[in-house]
Amino acid sequence: MASTKSAYRLATNALGRFPLLPVALKAAVAAALAWIVVQPLHGAADDYSYYAPLGAVVAVSSRLAQSMRASVETILAIGLGACLALGARAAPVPEVLSIGLVVGVGTLVGAWKRVGSMASWVPIPALFILIVGGSDPAPYVLSYLGLTALGAAVGVVVNVVAPPLPLVATEHVQDALREVLADQLDGLADGLERDPLPTTDEWQTGVTRLQQRNQRAQELMGQTLDTPRMNWRVRRRREATERQRRQGEALTHLTFLVQEMMTLLSHAEHADRSLVALGPELRPSAARAFRKSAAALRSVEASVADEKALDEALRAADELALAIRRQQDDQSGETFAAGGLVTAIRRVLASVTPEELASLGR
Repeated sequence: MASTKSAYRLATNALGRFPLLPVALKAAVAAALAWIVVQPLHGAADDYSYYAPLGAVVAVSSRLAQSMRASVETILAIGLGACLALGARAAPVPEVLSIGLVVGVGTLVGAWKRVGSMASWVPIPALFILIVGGSDPAPYVLSYLGLTALGAAVGVVVNVVAPPLPLVATEHVQDALREVLADQLDGLADGLERDPLPTTDEWQTGVTRLQQRNQRAQELMGQTLDTPRMNWRVRRRREATERQRRQGEALTHLTFLVQEMMTLLSHAEHADRSLVALGPELRPSAARAFRKSAAALRSVEASVADEKALDEALRAADELALAIRRQQDDQSGETFAAGGLVTAIRRVLASVTPEELASLGR
């Protein structure tokens, strides 16, 4: 029994690492079910039954809370396209002009916000209806709309029965984002140890990768936090979901803080600037604080840093603050920007400090 549970857990984790696999499986099941459902209908369904799987795939590929909305938007887009095609068919103009009109006007209509995410579909059904529907497009229009709607309903049911819950994938993406944040802090330390200093653009190296990781984490969290009333898997895993939500908020805040430090250094500590924020005296302490903070981030487990790594990072931040105060006493330069770095580093460390220690003002 234990080996069965272990094998199930391994399989779940393997699937969780690749969140597209469950989506692909659900899409395949939904499409097959939609095809089976329309077979007994006969009539127009025999000629255009492939529209049912199409509607199912559209619905099941969306988040649970968006399945019904995506289905309605799809039907709306097809309906608008049908109106355009029927209008063009009735107009006394050459066929080539009709095609150009439905595509051009359909693209403009697709910009209507009420059509939502399926706006780009409007000219596609208009073309199908105009070309495939022939001289009597009404039966084709009804089949197109009806079968797509039926398939979308099947997709919604499949999504309700097996709603998305990418906890494992979200965990891996969050871990990867934290690693990128640590890499960025190490990169800032490397930059401070360079001679000459990095240029403004060089300080910003890696910001695109950081933003992409953060965006992906946000997308997966959006699926995990889908409407609990509809997503029974969220209700069953509420504690894990809530933990990931808090972790996601912390990582978003961390991303902002690291980007803030990168921006500060790129504007106030670069090779093209004569009056810099840190200067030769403060750079070693700042570099050490960055490296220790990176180590603290890499030590995080269950959203909390290792106590030893956290202690070392906090001491490094305190040493940087002390060096800044000494420089202020010597009146040897402007230290406002340097103080901003200390504040940002401490906020980074506060986000991975255990609550019981944070309550003691550590």
